[in-house]
Amino acid sequence: MINAAHGGNDLGLDVRLDLSANLNPMGMSESVRAAAVASADDWERYPDPLCRELRKKLSEKTGADMEKIVCGNGADDLIYRTASALKPHSALICAPTFGEYGKALRENGCNVREHILRESENFALTERILGELSGVDMAVICTPNNPTGMTVSPELMAEITAECEKNRTYLLVDESFIGFTGRERELTALNFMGSHVIVLRSFTKIFAMAGLRLGYAVCGSADTAGKIAAAGQYWSVSAPAQAAGIAALDEEDYVRKTAELIAEERKYLSCELSSLGCKVYPSEADYILFRSIPQLGERLLGEGILIRSCGDYSGLDGSFFRTAVGLHGDNEALICAVRRCIDG
Repeated sequence: MINAAHGGNDLGLDVRLDLSANLNPMGMSESVRAAAVASADDWERYPDPLCRELRKKLSEKTGADMEKIVCGNGADDLIYRTASALKPHSALICAPTFGEYGKALRENGCNVREHILRESENFALTERILGELSGVDMAVICTPNNPTGMTVSPELMAEITAECEKNRTYLLVDESFIGFTGRERELTALNFMGSHVIVLRSFTKIFAMAGLRLGYAVCGSADTAGKIAAAGQYWSVSAPAQAAGIAALDEEDYVRKTAELIAEERKYLSCELSSLGCKVYPSEADYILFRSIPQLGERLLGEGILIRSCGDYSGLDGSFFRTAVGLHGDNEALICAVRRCIDG
């Protein structure tokens, strides 16, 4: 086993390069780091449980009312709080996709069924999903999807949100990786908000704040936001996380440069992996899904490199892997190691 439940070196393996977790390879920006450190004088007091200053800034950035925004201890926290607060009896998720959606829903007694994404369609979400949205209390969509990196077109997102509104179905849209696409304003479901839509975002990935834990949800109604806010722990976001989040929202140039870097390096990695005989799937995120020999993960670990084995994703097997897009030197090191592992 090279991965536990998720990417990241949770098992404490001896590695020199970890490409199993999809964090911004540029690292945390100095302004965000400085803001977190500068909040030290507040650490002796409880943090603002309502995250008022952060929510105010998020309101200005998203155009949503403060009353419709909920902050949490990372996107995962908000996934579980949403499932707990709304307690849908039935839900539709995609396969493959992030495993925590199904886990959170099932733990709250929900009957979960899967919409199967087809490998022949590069695991893209298509209009086929529209016929499966009736008769469920909640649908969950991840864009860009994890682990495929595929985005949902604005045209299809408009149709999905309209169908969910018609059926009074909650639609949870996880946009944790949308900042890496360079097309956030075009692709976001915030453009199609209805009373039953919940858009989930994470600071963890795009701002490299994994250890601080911060995410937020923009809800279509203040009532839904209130239910999610009331679920889970009272002080869910620490003082340094709130301070870092406020600073991060000013880092528009950092996000733009990140998207440009990722696009260039993703193209490099995709071409190089393809040249080595790997089946590479299209991605707009900071990671790539590809198919290779089942032994690749273990062989790379012998080289001191960790990537994400995707055999535990519903709909995938042990020949599928996901690698983060790193800085160029790291990507070169991965390609050299993959060449040795496949040739060997």
